Amino acid sequence: MEPIPAKADDRYDFRRLERAVTALADALAESRGKVETLLHEREEHAQRIRNLEGELLAANQKRQDAGKRLEELIAQLDHLEGDLDGADR
Repeated sequence: MEPIPAKADDRYDFRRLERAVTALADALAESRGKVETLLHEREEHAQRIRNLEGELLAANQKRQDAGKRLEELIAQLDHLEGDLDGADR
């Protein structure tokens, strides 16, 4: 006597498989959302870094300009001091 073939639903738990696939699809969608958020945050941080680098370059230029101006003023003071010393003699 041949065994009675079982129904496909009895041999395979399709509902369990469907739940697992649905859970994976949901996890994938959530992961994609997180990746999108992280990519957006990364771009914002990169833009902030570019802005700060620009500010740093400008601040360095101002510092160099101020240093040059101070050197010029010191040279003028030295020259005036020399003129005053010469006038005293």
